[in-house]
Amino acid sequence: MTVKFTNKAATTLSAGINNSVTSIGVADGSVFPTLGTGDITFVTFDDGTNVEVCKVTAISGNTLTVVRAQDNTTARAFASGDKAELRITAALMNEIISDAEETATALSLVMS
Repeated sequence: MTVKFTNKAATTLSAGINNSVTSIGVADGSVFPTLGTGDITFVTFDDGTNVEVCKVTAISGNTLTVVRAQDNTTARAFASGDKAELRITAALMNEIISDAEETATALSLVMS
C-alpha cells in the first residue's frame, strides 16, 4: 500500500451525506491524487464546526470510496458544499512513516 498526496487538493461535497455512506460525491475529484490498486489518501470533510478524516481507497471521476471516521474522528453527516480537502493529518503522516519503514526493511533484506 502506498499513501498518495498532492498540494492544494480542495473541493466541496456535491451532495449531502449521512454518517454511514462510503461512496461520496465531490464537485471535482481531479484535485486529488490518482490512486492505483492498493493506494490510499486521506480526505478531511469540514462544515466549519465538525471535522471528519476519511481514508480514501479509490477515486472514480468525482466519487470517492472511503473508510469513515479515521484519525480519532467520528463519522458525521455533512451537507452539499461542505469542504472536502486533502490536509496533513496524523493518519497521513503515520502512513508515510510506515511506508518508509517497510521500504527500509525491504532494502536491508536485499542488501544482506
